[in-house]
Amino acid sequence: MQTEFSTVAIDGHIMTVTLNRPERRNALHADANHELGAVFDAFERDPELRIAIVTGAGDKAFCAGADLVTATTGGKPPVPETGFAGLVSRFGRRKPVIAAVNGMAMGGGFEAALAADIIVAADTASFGLTEPRVGLAALGGGIQRVVEELGPKRAHALLLTGRRIGAQEAHAMGIVAEVVPADQLLATARRWAEEIMECSPASIAATKAVIQSVDGHGVEHSMKGMFHLPEVRSLLAGPDAREGPRAFAEKRKPNWAPPA
Repeated sequence: MQTEFSTVAIDGHIMTVTLNRPERRNALHADANHELGAVFDAFERDPELRIAIVTGAGDKAFCAGADLVTATTGGKPPVPETGFAGLVSRFGRRKPVIAAVNGMAMGGGFEAALAADIIVAADTASFGLTEPRVGLAALGGGIQRVVEELGPKRAHALLLTGRRIGAQEAHAMGIVAEVVPADQLLATARRWAEEIMECSPASIAATKAVIQSVDGHGVEHSMKGMFHLPEVRSLLAGPDAREGPRAFAEKRKPNWAPPA
């Protein structure tokens, strides 16, 4: 795929997307958002790709949020249907996304990171939903996801002040899975991706589907309905549910079926 505002690198089953507007601190305008929407559409369609890592170019910013200065071409809406960075409104994803936050993640940039499944951060990274400080609000899912991640009281403390937090504080809150020196960030994200790839692709798809079924409905609703989810039915009827226990008993590495 030809890209102008991001770079896409594929290594085996892992796709790494780098937001590539360092002169704008990787802030995204409409053209960039639509490009990323197409990139992640292609990722979801490609059966050979199992995990995506998203990061930013340079060492200053993961993404500074929306670029309110650069003009849009072709009369596009500000974001595609899948939302800012092609991620924040991409509900029902079947494949994991890891955000490797290499610098500031502000506004929409923080919302894009929150939309990922796992966040790893450089020790120089910072996070904030700073929109209220400029008369706006975090309307790209940031408010909802922070409340879901932190609970109402801690979320209020972050959201109503528009304050910035560092990587270590974000880690202490549970938003960030791991903090590492900046020069180790992509290797760390890759390590997390490789750990996921040790698992059955069918199991990962089923697990993500069940996680999504909890959202807004609660544990009881999810547990009663999860066996009707196509991903769970596919897992239980598929070869990986037999291969895993067999490999464990035979003390060998499992040979997982390719993703459906």
